[in-house]
Amino acid sequence: MHNVMQFVVRFFNGIHILMVYLAKILLVAMTVIIAVHVFMRYVLRSGIHSSEELALLFAVWFIFIAMSIGVKQSLHISINILPANAHPKFNLVITKLRDLVVMWISVVMFYYGIILVQFTMRSIMPATRLPSGILYMVLPFAAVMMFYDSLMDLLGVDTRDAEIDARLGGGESFDD
Repeated sequence: MHNVMQFVVRFFNGIHILMVYLAKILLVAMTVIIAVHVFMRYVLRSGIHSSEELALLFAVWFIFIAMSIGVKQSLHISINILPANAHPKFNLVITKLRDLVVMWISVVMFYYGIILVQFTMRSIMPATRLPSGILYMVLPFAAVMMFYDSLMDLLGVDTRDAEIDARLGGGESFDD
């Protein structure tokens, strides 16, 4: 069982590393497309026909990939209304409750993401002529990643986040 868990952790860590690189590529591509389009529009008096759709596609994919990475690293905005010196068992219960809420959100996001993709695959984006469902295909994927990370946190499984950070060149964890 231990070897299976190690394989699962390594598999999902590989996906997380690919997600970070994909997010970087999407952000750069979106920035370049918008900058080139603005230059062409205001300086050359022409433009890129599909730049807005591509920028939107890249933005949606970037946002959902970044959201799932944020769940893994606990980077999302939080409000601390409880005392910092609360009993450790109380903090543990709150953390586990947070994990359950994120798991529930990811299940809902997966379910409705599949429905949204199926529904929007029937329509075509006008400039790129791609199915609109491509825009939302990232939702179920991000939901699976969020569910996995929340489940591992809930179960207290070490997913070796420091190794991922070191591999990505950060050298130190976001939690440090």
